[in-house]
Amino acid sequence: MSEQHYFRINGLNDESCVLKIEKALQAKSGVESFEIDFESEMAFIKSELSAEEISRVIDKEGYNAILIPE
Repeated sequence: MSEQHYFRINGLNDESCVLKIEKALQAKSGVESFEIDFESEMAFIKSELSAEEISRVIDKEGYNAILIPE
């Protein structure tokens, strides 16, 4: 079952940062869709993965993902 998660991602300086995270998310099975905005440093991710799993994917790319409670 899919879940929707909102994250604040610290360290997004420009679009190349967003592209790096998008590539990592696209490679991860279970991620259905996502939107990332570097200006607000916010991400919306719809996925079968837990928030912790998504956070690890983003953190592995060198950014700090903080889950925003709904």
